[in-house]
Amino acid sequence: MRSAIAAVVLLGLGACTASHQRTTTLRVWHFWSEPAQERAFTALIEAFERTHPDIRVETTPLQWSDGKAKLQIAFSSGTPPDVVHIGAEWVAEFAPVLADIPDSLTANLCREFLPIGMAGQRRVAVPWTVNARVCFVHHQLKLPPEPRWSELVTRLRSFHAPPQRYGIGLCSSDPHNVLKRVLPWLWALGAPLLTVYPFSATCTGQTAAALDTLTVLVACAVVEPSRSLDARMRRGELGVVLSGVWMLADSLVLRQYQVLPALPSRPGVRGESILSGDCFAVARSSMHREKAIEFLAYLARWESAATFCHRVPDAGFPAQQPPTSAALDSLLRRAPQWRHAYAQTLQSRLLPSPPVFLDAEYAVEEAITALLYGRSDGAQTTRMLAQRLRAIEGAHQ
Repeated sequence: MRSAIAAVVLLGLGACTASHQRTTTLRVWHFWSEPAQERAFTALIEAFERTHPDIRVETTPLQWSDGKAKLQIAFSSGTPPDVVHIGAEWVAEFAPVLADIPDSLTANLCREFLPIGMAGQRRVAVPWTVNARVCFVHHQLKLPPEPRWSELVTRLRSFHAPPQRYGIGLCSSDPHNVLKRVLPWLWALGAPLLTVYPFSATCTGQTAAALDTLTVLVACAVVEPSRSLDARMRRGELGVVLSGVWMLADSLVLRQYQVLPALPSRPGVRGESILSGDCFAVARSSMHREKAIEFLAYLARWESAATFCHRVPDAGFPAQQPPTSAALDSLLRRAPQWRHAYAQTLQSRLLPSPPVFLDAEYAVEEAITALLYGRSDGAQTTRMLAQRLRAIEGAHQ
């Protein structure tokens, strides 16, 4: 009897050991490191592990300030995680060390977001969430949802009454944010700046004209870093401003501002914003590619992304097509402004991301800041920027 019991115990232990040996641990590095973000991401992982008992997900949160450098070091040293979270702008840079993604994982992507995650003809990352800066307009301007450019200018000028109120908020001296919060205005005015590579070829007469038109708005603008502009929004001090969807979680902003479905633009020009996105990819050197793809397939479902976006408003919107109109409605019904923010995100442009992008971005932001502070005009800015961009591009050939 004792022998039989011992045999059963040994068999049980053997089964447990075999089960343990069959468990795959996926190392996932991600940038959802703020407390609310990490809780929401952890909840998704726990749900995944319940339905995939053979996979354990081990996460490492990164900070935006130094996370990219840590990823670069991990890949260069041959010790990368299995799954990485990267910004849409980093895809081209990391593409050589990323595995190809099966078409099945992107079959339900919105067509507007298909370019995200591509490196040439290779799909190396799965777009998960997307967002864009959107146009907030104070209710006192009484603008229709799709105003003409001339109508916008007239209304924001009438709103302008400093120091209590400013017609428009323009961003300066704030790396990465100057581009996201000012470049769309230049596009709306017909400038092709940074839309194609080489970037120097986009420093055209249309760019110079758009820059000059932008300087006209400076007369009724406050020019400050992003955080200061967002603080003024909460106090209702700005007539018009581009900001992120995270502001839609602020009740003070919702009470005072509407969101336009597209930037007001010159006739014949699409009112586009800059498309941003968060992607997940698999390291080419991963020993667990098959399991990593299973994890990405789970994340890539509308339900997973929508659950995360609902809990983390600053994440934006799922990159996938909603399975039904009701599914989309359930995500956008939080406030009327969310629907227009989604419309603007669909009508946004992904910037080219060659290896010189960060250097080019720095040059453009410096040039725009100089223009906003009156240190140059449109023609001078365009000419000097073209020279600088050519030098940057030439140094990387």
